[in-house]
Amino acid sequence: MIIERIVEGRTIFMKEVINKLADTKISTSYLFILLGVCALMMTGYFSYAWFTVQGVQQYSVVTGNLSGSITIGANSVAIEGAGTISYTPSTDSETVTITVTNSSDRTVKNSIYYYTLSDSSIEIGYTSDSTTIPTVEGVSVEKGKTLTYKIKINGSKGKAIKIGSSMGLSNSNLTLPSGTTVFSLLSEPSASETLIAKANPESLDYNSATDEQKNQMWTFSHESTEQLGATTDYRYIGANPNNYVKFNDELWRIIGVFDVDDGTGKIEKRLKIVRNESIGNYSWDNKDTTTGAENSYGKNNWPDARLNYLLNAGHESETYGGSLYWNRKSGTCYYGQNNATTSCDFTSTGLTDAAKEMIGDAKWYLGGTANYTSSSNGLASHFYKYERGTTVYSGRSTNWTGKVGLIYPSDYGYATSGNSSTTRATCLAKELYNWDGASACYQNDWLFKSSYMWSLSPGSSNSNSVFDVSSSGYVNRYNATNTYGVWPVVYLKSTIKVTTGTGSSDSPFILG
Repeated sequence: MIIERIVEGRTIFMKEVINKLADTKISTSYLFILLGVCALMMTGYFSYAWFTVQGVQQYSVVTGNLSGSITIGANSVAIEGAGTISYTPSTDSETVTITVTNSSDRTVKNSIYYYTLSDSSIEIGYTSDSTTIPTVEGVSVEKGKTLTYKIKINGSKGKAIKIGSSMGLSNSNLTLPSGTTVFSLLSEPSASETLIAKANPESLDYNSATDEQKNQMWTFSHESTEQLGATTDYRYIGANPNNYVKFNDELWRIIGVFDVDDGTGKIEKRLKIVRNESIGNYSWDNKDTTTGAENSYGKNNWPDARLNYLLNAGHESETYGGSLYWNRKSGTCYYGQNNATTSCDFTSTGLTDAAKEMIGDAKWYLGGTANYTSSSNGLASHFYKYERGTTVYSGRSTNWTGKVGLIYPSDYGYATSGNSSTTRATCLAKELYNWDGASACYQNDWLFKSSYMWSLSPGSSNSNSVFDVSSSGYVNRYNATNTYGVWPVVYLKSTIKVTTGTGSSDSPFILG
C-alpha cells in the first residue's frame, strides 16, 4: 500500500511537469533532456521507496523471542537468545550428543560453544561424523526443527564442562560470548596411537613396573635388516597382559604395533592381532612329489602353502581347503602326509564380512634359518633378523603380501616377561630352542599355548621344515606335513580406532 501511494504521487507530479512543458515553448531536444532527468528522478524515488518498505517489512514484522532448548541426555535447558548447560563426564573418554531445538516462530541461526576449561589437559571438540558442524557465525535451523551435534570429551572425568548455545536472526552472523571457544574438529587417534601413548620405555625393568604398566606395551628397538630398515615396535609381554580385543565376534589378542608395509612400499604403524584360540590342527603344507613338493614331507613355501590357501581369499577353485576360513565355510582340509585330508568347518569361526573390512594387506617376511640352537644364533633377537632376512631354501620366496598369516618365532620370544628370579633379560639372552628348560620364560609368555603352534617361518636348509612353538615351550622346526594348531594372525588397517574397553578379558578393546 505504501509503495502504491508513492508511485501514485510521483505519477501525478510527472503528469503536471509534462503538461507545463507542453504549454512552454522550448526546443524538442531540451524537452527530451528534461523528460530524461524526470525519469531518473522517478526511478530513484521508486527504488528508495521500495528498499525503505522492504526494510520496514524485514525488521518491523519481527515478533516473539528467539527461543529454543539445548539438551544433553536427560538434561535440557531453555534458550532465550542464549542458554548454558553443564555436563560432567563419568569417564575420561566420552562422546555426547547435543540437541538444539528451535521453538521460535521463524528460521534462526544457532551456534554452540564451550566456556574456559578447568584443566588444560581436557580435550573437547566435534567428531568427524557429527551431523552438524558448529560454526561461530551459526548454523541455520528452521522453525520447530532441531540440530544435532556430536561432541567428544577426553580427560574430563568428574570435571564439569559448561556449554553454551546462542540463537540469532537468520540474516545476521552470530559472535562468540566472552570467555568461550567454538568447537573445532577433534581428531580421534588411531588404535595404534592410543596404545603407543601408554607404552613403557624399553629400559623399564618388568619387575619394577607397576601393575598398570605391566598391562601396557613395551618398546622394542631394532636395527635394520635385509628387508626392513631400523624400526621401533611395541609389544605386550608377560603371562596375561591387558591385550584382549573383540574382533570377528570373538576374542583375539594384540601382539603389538609394528611398522607395516602394505606391499606397495607405504609403511604405517598398525595393530597386529592373533586369535585367542586355535581354529584347529592342520598341516602347514602336505604336498608330495606328485603335487609339486620336492619330497613327501610338504613344501615350505608360504605363497603356495595349503594352509595359506585355507586362510586367505582367492583360492576358492582349489579342490580342498581353498579359502574356507576366509569365506566362513565348511568342507575338506589338508591334514597329514601325502595330500591326506579331513573334514573341517569354519561356519562359526571363519572371518565375518565386518572383520575382513578391518584387515589390510601386509608384507609378511619369509626369511628362514638353518642354525638356531645356541646362544650365538638362537635368541629372539636373532630370529627377528632371520625372519626379515633373505636366507631361504633354493627357489623359495623371501616375502609375501596378503591378509592372514601366522606368528613369527620372534613374536613368541619377545612376549616373555620372565619372573623375579629368571628375568626378562635372562629369557631374551637364552636360545628359544632351549626354553623347555626355562619354565619361567614360557610360563610368563602369553603366546605360550601348551600345545604345538605353527609359525610363519620356514627352515632354510631343506625344502620341507617350518618352525613351530612346542607344547613344552621351546621353538623348533618340523616337517610341514605335521598337524599342529593354527592361530590366525592379521594386521588391522591403520584407520582402525579403539572406542572402548580396558583390554582385559572381561572388558576387551572394542574397535571402530
